[in-house]
Formats: sequence, structure tokens, C-alpha cells
Amino acid sequence: MPSFIRPEFFDLFGIAVFLFITIESVRAIKTKKRIPRWVFVLLLVIGILGLLIDGTIVYKTYFL
Repeated sequence: MPSFIRPEFFDLFGIAVFLFITIESVRAIKTKKRIPRWVFVLLLVIGILGLLIDGTIVYKTYFL
């Protein structure tokens, strides 16, 4: 990773993800409708990508 990228930069992605999850949750509660399937698929993709990225960082940091 280039040295000019600070770790705080990645918090921007976290804010976007948590904002999305919050908005969708509030919408589901207010309308009493089920959450659409595409939301679950998007959350699954976000989860898998997070595991891959964090897993790679942990592997490189502690096992190599």
C-alpha cells in the first residue's frame, strides 16, 4: 500500500456502508415491508469483501 494513503481514508467506506445499512433498516421498520433481496445480496458482497481485505491484512501482518 502506498505510504501516502492514511488508514483514516478507509473510514470513508465504513461511513458509507453504515449509512446504507441504517437507512435501509429505518425504511424497513417505517414501511413494515421486508427488505428487498438486492439489499441482502449487497450486504453479502460487502461482508465477503470485508473478510477478504481484513483477512489479507491480518495474514500479511501476523503470519508473514
